Amino acid sequence: MIGVDLLILLLTALACALVAAAVTPLLRRELTSRGWVAWLHVPLAAAAGAGAAALAETTPELVAFAAAGTVIALLMVVDLLEHRLPDRLVAPAWLALVLPLTFTGDWNGLGRALLASVTCLVVYFALAWISPAGMGLGDVKFAAVVGTFLGWFGWSHVLWGTLLAFALNAVVSLLALIRGRRGSELPFGPLMVVGAILAVTFR
Repeated sequence: MIGVDLLILLLTALACALVAAAVTPLLRRELTSRGWVAWLHVPLAAAAGAGAAALAETTPELVAFAAAGTVIALLMVVDLLEHRLPDRLVAPAWLALVLPLTFTGDWNGLGRALLASVTCLVVYFALAWISPAGMGLGDVKFAAVVGTFLGWFGWSHVLWGTLLAFALNAVVSLLALIRGRRGSELPFGPLMVVGAILAVTFR
């Protein structure tokens, strides 16, 4: 029913926003700079909750997507402000995604998601080894989270999500070059998330 689905979407968005707001003191420990971006995690978490409700077909999926999305909202703020993805947030994001999915009973989907997680980890590690200036180990570890999420939907989503992330990075880098900001450090984590969202939305 449309009314029930809308209610679930709104309640999930609200719950994620409230959790994000509640853990703001923990987020502040990761930040050396402040400003309006430091509060961006609250609306991002709300958007993640709404997206989780829209994507999920089962209750475990809803819990997994919403919980992981809330942690990822914190990660995005840290990456935007500090250009790093701390392990103390990356690991919980991965666990928040994987643990609830074990209750779906879809072992093929979970196996594919875990294999995609390892695959993305290896691929991104190779890229970081080839070009350490262009990608940090935080990006490598976060790729495992994004890979798990995309892998749950299918290998084509993994491929498209990855390609879109690098395409977006190329566009952002070009815009930075045009604006005379060549060589400026660009956070890759948010682009990985946007690429993943586009992949699961339009594939």
